Parts: sequence; C-alpha cells; structure tokens
Amino acid sequence: PEPAAPVVAFAPPPARDPGALVVKRRADQKYAELSGFLGLVPDLPRPSVLDGTHAGDYGFDPAGFATTNAELYTQMESEVRHCRLAMLCAAGWPLAELWGPSYFDGFFLADGGRAPSVLNGGLLEFPPLPGLAVLAFFAAYGARELAVIGTLKQQTLYGNVHKKDLEVLGEEWPWGVAGDEDFDPLGLYGLLGNDAIGRFTMRELELNHGRVAMLAVLAYVMLEATTHTPVVSLTPFLFGKWFW
Repeated sequence: PEPAAPVVAFAPPPARDPGALVVKRRADQKYAELSGFLGLVPDLPRPSVLDGTHAGDYGFDPAGFATTNAELYTQMESEVRHCRLAMLCAAGWPLAELWGPSYFDGFFLADGGRAPSVLNGGLLEFPPLPGLAVLAFFAAYGARELAVIGTLKQQTLYGNVHKKDLEVLGEEWPWGVAGDEDFDPLGLYGLLGNDAIGRFTMRELELNHGRVAMLAVLAYVMLEATTHTPVVSLTPFLFGKWFW
C-alpha cells in the first residue's frame, strides 16, 4: 500500500486587532450613502478617492472638489476648521440673544434683539465693539493657525499614534489626521476607546456635529434676515425661558 500523505497542520489566519482601522472599506461601493435619501437625492457616484478610509466619508462630493489624496487632505483640513467655528457659532448666537438683553439693556444687539451679524447689522454701529470683538476673535484664531501651520502632524500630541493608526496606507497618505491641532486638554480623544477605532469614531462624531452646526448657523442667518425676529423667539421650544 502507498504511504499515507503527511498531515499538514492547518494554521488559522491571525485574528485582526479589533481596535485597528479597516481602510478602503467602501472602495467597492458604487454610490454615495446619501443616494436616494428621502426619495429626493438622486444616485450620486462615489468618487474613487472617497473609499471610506477617513472619518466623515459618506462618498458625497458631487462638485468633484477632491480628485487626489492631496486635494482630499486639503478639503478635510478646511472642513474640520469650518466645523469647529460653526459649533462655536451655533452655541454663541442664541446665547447672545438670550443673555444680551440682561447686559447694557441689549445695547450691543442688532435691531429686534437679534445677534449682530453682517445681514442683521449691529457690527459697525458706534461704538463698534461687536465688530472689534469679531476681529479680535479671528486675530486670535489666526495666531493659533500661524503657530501650528508649520508643525508636522507627527510632532503633535497624537502624531505618532495617528501615524501608527494609518501606517497601512504607507506613502499613499503621508499627512496624518486632518484637524490635529495638538489640543486635547481634557483627554477626551480616547473617551470611546484608546485605539484606532475609538479615535476614528471621535473624529466622525466631531465632523457630524460640525456639519449639523453649519446647517444650523445657515438657518439662523436666513431666518433672522427674512423675519427680522431673533431665532430664540422663533423656536421657543428650544430656547424658551423654561429651559434657560
């Protein structure tokens, strides 16, 4: 009889680190997630550069702003900055209208008790303190930008951690994580898990909140410009005295 073939021990594939990122997880997806939303959004082709690797990627870029990874990184940096400013504005605008009348009899508010803005007015009336406050804010924000604009992402608090998270991309993505400003005084970045997935989720939450905030601020502007009524008066179910 022929000798039996040797039995080869089967080695199962190594288990993936449950905290590691799955890059390019939507590379085979043809359409953006928003396609068909509420039956109103048409089928939107997902650009190849939006492959699901980065936080906030829903495949939505109908104008084609990002066609390469370099362009995508620039757009991501721009978006996260706008998100952060919008979140501050979305909170500060109604608070100014709620609390402004209690200080200087509402002197620094625009007509009708609205927050001072370009369309509402109130920024440049004498004394132009609201306008000067806006300029001071953007001067401080600009100074911060100048301080970090030349900082390599690997030099930030989480720079090396992000490099490890994205090392599977290699030279394809050398920039690090967009929006990494070396700022996390409360250590909240690891709140949902001190691993790549937890950090990714925190970035996704920030972007989603920021996008909602940008829409909210746009709604503030349009509602007050057309109705000449403070948004806190238009939405008492959100800003009524029972709550504040």
